[in-house]
Amino acid sequence: MQRVRIKKNLSLAISVVTAAIICFSEGRAEPDPFPVFACIQPNVSFWKKIYTQYPSDQGVIHDKRNLNIIYGVIELKNPELPGGRKTNRNRIERAKKKYKMILAKLMRSESTPGPEERQVAALFGPDAKSSDYQAAMRNIRCQVGQKDRFRRGIVRSGAYIDLIKRIFRESGLPEELAFLPHVESSFNTKAYSKFGAAGIWQFTRSTGRKYMRVGYAVDERRDPILSSYAAAKMLRSDYEKFKNWPMAITAYNHGATGMLRAQRKQGSYEKIFNHYRSRTFRFASRNFYSEFIAAVEAAKNYQLYFGNLKLDAPQKNTEVLLTGYASLADISRYLKLDIELLSRLNPALRKPVIHGQKYIPEGYRLRLPVESGQSWERLLAEFSEKIYKNKQKRSRIYTVRRGDTAGEIARMHGIKLSDLIAANDLGSRATIYVNQNLRIPVPEEKSVPLAGADRQIASARKQKKSAISSSRELRPLTGPTIDRMLAMDTTANSEMDQETMIPGSAPLENFEEKTQKQLPPALASLTSSPPEEDGETELFQNESFESKVREEKPLISARLESTFSGDFKPAAGQQPGSPEQKRAPETRFAIQAPEVHPEILQGNLSVEGVRTEGERPIGAIRVEVEETLGHYAEWLGVTARELRRLNGFSYGKFIRLNQRIKIPLHRVSKEEFEEKRFEFHKELSEDFFASYRVERIEVYHVKRGDNIWTLSWNTFEVPLWLIKRYNTHLDFNALVPSQKIVVPIVEKNV
Repeated sequence: MQRVRIKKNLSLAISVVTAAIICFSEGRAEPDPFPVFACIQPNVSFWKKIYTQYPSDQGVIHDKRNLNIIYGVIELKNPELPGGRKTNRNRIERAKKKYKMILAKLMRSESTPGPEERQVAALFGPDAKSSDYQAAMRNIRCQVGQKDRFRRGIVRSGAYIDLIKRIFRESGLPEELAFLPHVESSFNTKAYSKFGAAGIWQFTRSTGRKYMRVGYAVDERRDPILSSYAAAKMLRSDYEKFKNWPMAITAYNHGATGMLRAQRKQGSYEKIFNHYRSRTFRFASRNFYSEFIAAVEAAKNYQLYFGNLKLDAPQKNTEVLLTGYASLADISRYLKLDIELLSRLNPALRKPVIHGQKYIPEGYRLRLPVESGQSWERLLAEFSEKIYKNKQKRSRIYTVRRGDTAGEIARMHGIKLSDLIAANDLGSRATIYVNQNLRIPVPEEKSVPLAGADRQIASARKQKKSAISSSRELRPLTGPTIDRMLAMDTTANSEMDQETMIPGSAPLENFEEKTQKQLPPALASLTSSPPEEDGETELFQNESFESKVREEKPLISARLESTFSGDFKPAAGQQPGSPEQKRAPETRFAIQAPEVHPEILQGNLSVEGVRTEGERPIGAIRVEVEETLGHYAEWLGVTARELRRLNGFSYGKFIRLNQRIKIPLHRVSKEEFEEKRFEFHKELSEDFFASYRVERIEVYHVKRGDNIWTLSWNTFEVPLWLIKRYNTHLDFNALVPSQKIVVPIVEKNV
């Protein structure tokens, strides 16, 4: 009997313990993968207001270290209206100056504070010291509201958000990551930054190639679904490095290498947020995780902030694997589908494919509309002999020489003048320029004329031969006109548009932060470090996708005596550190644009010569802007190590613009290399001018410590290749103080 009672009591005890364990397990919540730390709560609150309260015609003047401090809100004009950007720059500068003066008064405690001074002092609390006000004077910043843009992003996201969530779930990742494009691009599938980041996830070319197909014919960064698979892989990779999402998400902006460096110095995310300082970990990277948290809250509860919205509906389509190279025009004809529809369903197909200059690559999964009873696979198989080709169309290149004419070039290559005009968009007079790189259509190619090209061709045929075949020398800031322009005393010209340069969209430190994961330490140590958070960064358009950049640092010398050192020789008659040097002009002056055609691809893209070394063909090239050893290795099918060994380069040595490089040609021919090189530069130019235009040009005076890379990214916000097209006379490897650089000011196409 006793034994039975003991057994019953033991069973009861086990049951109680088991129930307690179950109850405890059920009551214990899983840890939040996206914690909102106390230190970032003010930042999350700030960005939530930016996304849901302030529209883009309002600018929020705030302290960039303490986002609880909002001085005031100013009204802004539509930047796309005439004079809108200039008006906004002036309003922002006046507001910043006003609050600097107020802070200066509070710092000095010179007189009894007025209403505005008391209002600002209340933001800092009763224990504020003079040093607090002095520090705040350096931290005034303007953030343009995003409510209307975020709202449009919510509407656009309807077409993809459910599928993207599923992609992340299937990858074992939190589905909230699907909202990250709200921060990156507002779900704008055509988003393209000045420095070449594309698509809703804003992948740069070099990072994109790690996860998807990025090239002249197909760029999968533009496809919101394909790029989402790539984003899932990249975010998983970052998470595996850091084991927490605050660090991994910040790494998406700042770069994994940069965050690993920060982790070694500080440890946790909270310590990094509170204490980490570096030349590149600045406002954008520090706030990226906070922006993400705010975007998730605003997107999940959009009805609360924006009311009922009609979201874009997902597109119903099916995919067909192409077993060969195929012309989009042929597929359109045999499947009886409009080319415009096909291009809309397949945003990864680039302009050369759409216009018939390239085939859709073999192995591409073509999206087609879902039609009842229609079997696209059967139709493609039925017409396979007519549709599929064995290889890709070649891009033959010809560099215009002095005395050439369009007609003669066409006859030389056995093609029609109309095809040459259509392939290069030469205009009604078939005007060409010395050193212009022309694409020569292959004989079997039937070019699809660009918009208006048919009228241009008809008009060109009516011109006299001398007019049609005229050849002009392109004058990118050379010759008497430009020399006179650069020699002008701009400070004395009262009619000049003198404006202090304020960077445009999304904090420019983002450009460098994002690329730190690709920036070798040797290069980082050689670049001149800008002052930490100078307080002058402005956001005009504030599309954060504007703030991404290519991840390969191109064509800059690593020699200490060259560009990066900032160790410039003083101008004639000046002593180092003299007042004349210290008073380097800090304004940029607008000037009348000369006859420059920045969309025209110039430069020597040819292999200079081929000879045999050790039974291998070896060619020689001159380094062009934006090129790296990594690019050459990719185009040649070799490793960067092989190129360094061939040229006697030590690891970490960087190539310079116009430097002579030897290249092996045992895996690809001279023509194949030139084709890939041409397509790389053509892709940069075509994509850029599809999104931006050159509005005007200004002259900048080089200051001590400047180098062309930091000027390109941090000061001008213009890609280096575009600056080069306006300054062919300059040696970017040897800038000196007071030297003048012509700067193209670009605006987004409306």
